[in-house]
Amino acid sequence: MPTNEDHLNKIKRDFHDIARFPNTVGAIDCTHVRIKSPSIDEHLYVNRKNFHSINIQGVCDAELKFLNIIAKWPGSTHDSFIWNNCALKEMFEDGTISDGWLLGDSAYPLRPWLLTPVLNPDTPSEARYNDSHIRTRNTIERAFGVLKSRFRCIDSSGGTLLYTPKKACNIAVATAVLHNMCIESNVPLPDGCNPVDNGRIRVQ
Repeated sequence: MPTNEDHLNKIKRDFHDIARFPNTVGAIDCTHVRIKSPSIDEHLYVNRKNFHSINIQGVCDAELKFLNIIAKWPGSTHDSFIWNNCALKEMFEDGTISDGWLLGDSAYPLRPWLLTPVLNPDTPSEARYNDSHIRTRNTIERAFGVLKSRFRCIDSSGGTLLYTPKKACNIAVATAVLHNMCIESNVPLPDGCNPVDNGRIRVQ
């Protein structure tokens, strides 16, 4: 995760250009990567959709590049647990990143450095906040969509990773690094992938 002030300011400007949401240094969410049934602690890898997976937390910038990736938790692990046990949270708590916040969905706890949607908004201001928040936070969903479009081995449409959980985690991190390199080098998206469909990546 970048800590350089100039870099963070660029990230904030890029996010602001999406829907005028200020001071945003990243959008955060988790995604599941399907794996074969492991031989050890098999039940821990069964996620809420009843298949074996690893649950991966990612933070991206407005260009859909990953700033932070955590790939080590079984599929049954809740998103908020991963967040509460990651070094990135400590960076915000101890002031390493002292100005700016992440945008997360309602699975995450509301904190001074982690903003979530207003549940049941009942004023125009709350509705505008939610609209801007959702449009800006959507970058992480799009980032995961592009990642899985480029590397079908980690997408359910590509089947199941037939490796141990540890190796599957390493593969997931490697694809995120390659994904960033593709963006920096302007590598086009694969055929059949529409960049945006109602704010989301769509694979045909």
